[in-house]
Amino acid sequence: MKLTITKQFQNFISSQGLSLEHLLQQANIPNLLWREELAVNEQQYYDLLQVFNQYMSDQQILAFSEIENINMFMPPIYAALSAENGMEAFKRFISYKKLIGPITIGMEIRENTVQIRFSFVFPNQELPRFALLNEQLLLLSLLRRGSEKEITPLLIEGPFEYGESIKKYLNCNPRKSRENLLIFKLEDLKYPFYTQNNIMWEFIEPELKNRLVAASTPKTFVETIQKVLFQVIPSGNFSLQDVSLKIGISTRTLQRNLQAENTTFNRQLQEVQKVLSLNFLQNKNLRTSEIAYLVGFSEVSSFSRAFKKWTGKNISQYKQDLDKNY
Repeated sequence: MKLTITKQFQNFISSQGLSLEHLLQQANIPNLLWREELAVNEQQYYDLLQVFNQYMSDQQILAFSEIENINMFMPPIYAALSAENGMEAFKRFISYKKLIGPITIGMEIRENTVQIRFSFVFPNQELPRFALLNEQLLLLSLLRRGSEKEITPLLIEGPFEYGESIKKYLNCNPRKSRENLLIFKLEDLKYPFYTQNNIMWEFIEPELKNRLVAASTPKTFVETIQKVLFQVIPSGNFSLQDVSLKIGISTRTLQRNLQAENTTFNRQLQEVQKVLSLNFLQNKNLRTSEIAYLVGFSEVSSFSRAFKKWTGKNISQYKQDLDKNY
């Protein structure tokens, strides 16, 4: 995916006392800031979130979550502010969230409340503190800015501590929990937005839809194969024949197409197994034997050897490094 990082947004990041160049270097992401964009895959995006998490203070998290500071840099947020009320704003933001990062938002509408949860696109890969608090605060800021009312959540919770400055901003006492949850009164999402702009929405909606289609469509044959492998590896049906059948071509054609992009099926299989392994290792409730099975290994010893080859670390070392980052 390509992330647009305008010069203005780069300046905003610098104004918060952060060096984006240094953060990219820490996350091992190529620096393309001179083109005002970053080319990252989902795992690189997650690595960047982890790096931000190491350097962000609560005051900086609040600054990055304030709609007034960032809406001009992110079209999905501007589209949400143009909505008629909070409910429509949330629906728009959830629909186009993929354009600004691989974080999904689940919204459940009940009789008198709206419940919202956030997750990374990969299963069992938990959002770091910065990412979760940023998303929760961002929706609250969006609601307050549009309605011009000091709306307070009925409940907000997550697996991290909420600092005093963040509690003051929320105007409520967050609850520490294994899960993340944000609950609003349904009536608070029905207040009309003073920022509603139907003319601007009619102008930007077609472009957002086009970008969403482009972001959802694999651009190379490798991306097509990887997308299928992410789906089928946990089921155990991920042989060359299984994948060929799933996309409706012969094994020979599949191999030839991959060869044209200077890769092989086995290489792509190992790449996806590596990413899945890193994801599953975020879940401390999963045993190594369970992770080995989920990523397609019948023996833990074979999985351990492969993991050492992929990362240069054994599994226990990797887990220790994870604990240091939390």
